[in-house]
Amino acid sequence: MSIETLRAKASNTGPALFFPDPEVPAIYNFDQGLAAPETYPVADLTRLARQVLNAAGPSVLDYFDPDVGYEELIFGYRGLRARIAERTRQMQGRDFGHAGVILTSGSVQGLALAMAGYVDPGDVVIAEASSFPYALRYATMQGGEVRTLTVDDNGMVVEDLEGLIAQVKAEGKRVKMVYTIPTFQTPTGTEMSVPRRKMLVEAAKKHDFIIIEDAVYSDLRFSGEPLPSLLSLDDSGRVIQCGSFSKMVAPALRMGWFIGDLKAIEPLAVMRQDLGVAQWIARVMADFMDEGLLEPHLARVCQVYGHKANIAAKALREHCGDFVRFRMPQGSFYIWVEIDDRVDWDTAAARAAKEGIFFRPGERFAGVQDDRKFLRLSYGHVSEKIIAEGIARLGAILHECVRKAA
Repeated sequence: MSIETLRAKASNTGPALFFPDPEVPAIYNFDQGLAAPETYPVADLTRLARQVLNAAGPSVLDYFDPDVGYEELIFGYRGLRARIAERTRQMQGRDFGHAGVILTSGSVQGLALAMAGYVDPGDVVIAEASSFPYALRYATMQGGEVRTLTVDDNGMVVEDLEGLIAQVKAEGKRVKMVYTIPTFQTPTGTEMSVPRRKMLVEAAKKHDFIIIEDAVYSDLRFSGEPLPSLLSLDDSGRVIQCGSFSKMVAPALRMGWFIGDLKAIEPLAVMRQDLGVAQWIARVMADFMDEGLLEPHLARVCQVYGHKANIAAKALREHCGDFVRFRMPQGSFYIWVEIDDRVDWDTAAARAAKEGIFFRPGERFAGVQDDRKFLRLSYGHVSEKIIAEGIARLGAILHECVRKAA
């Protein structure tokens, strides 16, 4: 008998979701979706970390605040939850109080808890055709079946939802959840239109399913007008929303959250199997918000990303020409690039990798078969010089790999 025979069924749903190390050093690294290091508020975080320790003493290094108790083992530091709830009330018009917030180790843990709390074997989860692979993987690990809706310039094509639900019902199955990234969708960068947002929220009430609104990029807007969140449009308690300081402030904070009606958040709490998030980091972020540092920080961050997006777009137009197509983003730190079919993309991608040009291949996000070739170019964490030079070299490779006419 081999050790493989002892594995749980869920652990056989595929290999661990990590990306292999490159064979050569990454010179132009447009791969990971990381915040810009020059925006990290190092001085403030250093000061606040010491300030929290001095003010609270050893208790800040415990599992929970002794004045609150075991609640914080599951839901996290009440002080930060209260501040997130208040910010949500001010910006989205929904007041859930601290009881409607659960802190997680980044939004990714929250997504895993949401899938575990809501998805049973055989349940159908609907998502965008290209989406965040971790969320889809968590759904399938719970025994869920992922179905997809296409994405156009106005986000998920919600007009096709009724037909898909009818098809699922005809098969004797149930749509339990819609997972969507309506604002700065990953990887396409699109934004779901307001009519579609309203349509989706109404469909949740009509057909009785939960909506997971992944809003981790929604605060990173550098152009265009803000759109109402699904959470703000919901009056039925069927929308729960995730956010993360990892995208807003710094990834190593590993501090995310889910917010919504308490009854909708409870399944995540039930499925939690750790002893909560770091009390120290949670208190640091609470003080960060208390001192009014978050909004000015986001204003600076968005200015940086807007500037880098313009540099990247200019370089793509100048060096890649009509061999690529892309939509100018209005926020976040990605550009979703379609490669023209005149390019031998397999050869070009291999050559780019050998020259240390890295990006996230489009197929890593695909929930359905698509013969078109895409790449997600992440410009947030690299310098302006790397953006310009790396895209220039990529453009040269594309021109070198054009298929010869028959």
